[in-house]
Amino acid sequence: MHDHHKASIAKITAYFEADPTVMGLILTGSIAHGFDRADSDVDVLIVVSDDDFARRLETGNLTMVSPDLCTYEGGFVDAKYTCLSLINQTAEKGSEPARWAYDGAQVLFSRFDPPNILQNAIKNIASYQTEGKENRIMRFRVQLQIWRWYCSEGRKKNNPYLLNLAASKLVLFGGRLILAHNEMLYPFHKWFLRLLGDAPEKPEGFMDLVDRVIRDPTEANTEHFFEVVANWKEWATSPNRPGALYMVDSELNWLYLQTPVDDL
Repeated sequence: MHDHHKASIAKITAYFEADPTVMGLILTGSIAHGFDRADSDVDVLIVVSDDDFARRLETGNLTMVSPDLCTYEGGFVDAKYTCLSLINQTAEKGSEPARWAYDGAQVLFSRFDPPNILQNAIKNIASYQTEGKENRIMRFRVQLQIWRWYCSEGRKKNNPYLLNLAASKLVLFGGRLILAHNEMLYPFHKWFLRLLGDAPEKPEGFMDLVDRVIRDPTEANTEHFFEVVANWKEWATSPNRPGALYMVDSELNWLYLQTPVDDL
């Protein structure tokens, strides 16, 4: 952590400690993840009471951005409000990106009694949930196959929007399979490729394949990527036709799923 980040975090902590409505403060984001650069902002979660959070949810007052609390030029604090019950729900049933947001998270202060309630609540959130792993792998494998087809449709119809979207989705679900195999959480798009590159078990030269598909989604590149991922392991497969599971996950997800398949 850079010295100016430490100084800014101390200033931010003192500011919120002076507010009796704030029950605790948690450091998150790139600094907590260990991905920070000199110009990174400071991300925190402001923990308020459940009632206060419910009121904020109704009014939409859920965030705060302030450059005044940082000690360095261009710096700012990017804060989101939360509450203990939401943190506990994230630990119980949160999506992978919601869980990964707590990776490396640090409690900066807590008014809870005892104070370690907050630390205990967050300590295991960012762990991979092995329950349901095979089901997720099966669904990602179906998505991989469908988006391979959409790549061909994009080229056939000379539709660059569809082609580039399909290529990105091909990489997304191929990468989700690799992360799931390694029992690593999907961090959402910003840090996806960084964590994918850190996965200890993946096909040889995999990140080069990813780069080629994203930058140049030719038939040769997308087909090679698909074949490498599909044949790397004996992935769990759906007993039904792939189109049926794709339909449930991507076309009827509004009816059956609370979490989109992209974020499971």
